[in-house]
Amino acid sequence: MHPADSLPETKILTFLSAGSEDEPKGPPIAFTQTEILAFPEVREWLANGYELDSFANKLSPKDPHLVILLVVLTRRPEAA
Repeated sequence: MHPADSLPETKILTFLSAGSEDEPKGPPIAFTQTEILAFPEVREWLANGYELDSFANKLSPKDPHLVILLVVLTRRPEAA
């Protein structure tokens, strides 16, 4: 990825739930921490000295069936 000295202290990633025309229009399903830690983008940052700080599932203001996931990763002190 990048040399450690050029990496930000905090990295914010955004993901959207995958809607499907075939899905029933029930309540949206929030992402779990286990699912988040399995995302390739998250795994790449974790491998570069980051840890999961927090995450938030938000409903899209434009589509109530779409979940917007915000993931906050921070550099581990020993990786700084």
